Amino acid sequence: MKKMALHWKILLGMLLGVIIGLVAIQFSWGQGFVTDWIKPIGQIFISLLKLIAVPLVIVSLSKGITDFKDLSDLSKIGGRTIGFYLFTTVLAVVLGLFLVNTFSPGSNVNPDALINLSEGFTASMSDKIASADVGDKGPLSFFVELVPQNMFSAFTNNASMLQVIFVTIFFSVCMLLIPSKHTKPVKKLIDSINRIMLKMVDVIMLTAPYAVAALIATLIAETTNAELFIALLRYAALLLFGMLLLVGVYVLLIMLYAKKSPKYFLKGILPAQLTALTTSSSMATLPVTMKCVEENLGVEQEISSFVCPVGATINMDATSLMQAIAAVFVCQVLGHDLTLTDQLTIVLTATLASIGAAATPSAGIIMLVIVLESVGFPSEKLAVALAMIMSVDRPLDMARTVVNISGDSCVCVLVAKSLKKLK
Repeated sequence: MKKMALHWKILLGMLLGVIIGLVAIQFSWGQGFVTDWIKPIGQIFISLLKLIAVPLVIVSLSKGITDFKDLSDLSKIGGRTIGFYLFTTVLAVVLGLFLVNTFSPGSNVNPDALINLSEGFTASMSDKIASADVGDKGPLSFFVELVPQNMFSAFTNNASMLQVIFVTIFFSVCMLLIPSKHTKPVKKLIDSINRIMLKMVDVIMLTAPYAVAALIATLIAETTNAELFIALLRYAALLLFGMLLLVGVYVLLIMLYAKKSPKYFLKGILPAQLTALTTSSSMATLPVTMKCVEENLGVEQEISSFVCPVGATINMDATSLMQAIAAVFVCQVLGHDLTLTDQLTIVLTATLASIGAAATPSAGIIMLVIVLESVGFPSEKLAVALAMIMSVDRPLDMARTVVNISGDSCVCVLVAKSLKKLK
């Protein structure tokens, strides 16, 4: 009998999670039962994925770079990767601005709803605002923060993934500059660890259907503010429509450039999309994304081991789309007029902010603070603005992650095709 594909198992897990969640909310003790006995299964799964995220990035990126013969090969893949990622990010921001200005979802929001939306959120906004505070940072502060003072400190923090990537690239490039006879033992060690990490991914993914069921059940059981979702339905619908258009762009690029069918792409990355939907983290989904692009899309490992880790950190197309739509939306609602210069500033700021944002749940909220402050949004209204967005952000964050990893996979295929590394 043919073994059931992973994506079907995950879909069944999602269905089971919906059933458990719907049953649980029918009883007074249901939410407590899900929180105490089912939620931990999903938490352990996410922790396992995050556990291997940093070492996987280190060994896969090192292997991808050291497999090249010289720096000229590395410059080819690096230049193509950054170019494709910047193109899709800017496209996402411009698309978001076009949609939000065309449909104006914030023009008819009931002012009375703002009071209800801000209650329960405003008090918790200080930490979000503080964490995004750019202070008096200079124009080159991004590059200063890119270089860690202690690489071991960076390796112990998933939020420092850009620093991890910098150290790994620096180390791997230096390996290329040394005669291969001196680096051969290190190369063998990296290859061996890489094999072990990939096997760990396989073992972890055996638990994915059960973990997905637990995560979905928890989401349903803990969602108690359904009326808040209705109040911002137009914003949510527009964002979802924009994300659907982005996926359409990815499919179009795959068809025109890689000469592959939509079924080839969408079916190939479906397991990664389903994992992203439940984890809401590009970095936690990274092991599954790499597995899909290699085994299902036919991208050679030397390409995926470089493009995917970089993409999970700096490429957040759906999050950039959200910055554009959310920033203009809250300005429409709260009466803050935006000039053409302000909207061009949003394009630049959202693009740069997406590069430095952590690939973790709700990173988009942190980015939104930076974008709003860049266009002079009143600081006294910032808490209310974030409260509005956060009230519907959890389900939208799940959808954004799906689109983000879809963008990573698309660029991975495009880079592989341009280098003739696509099977």
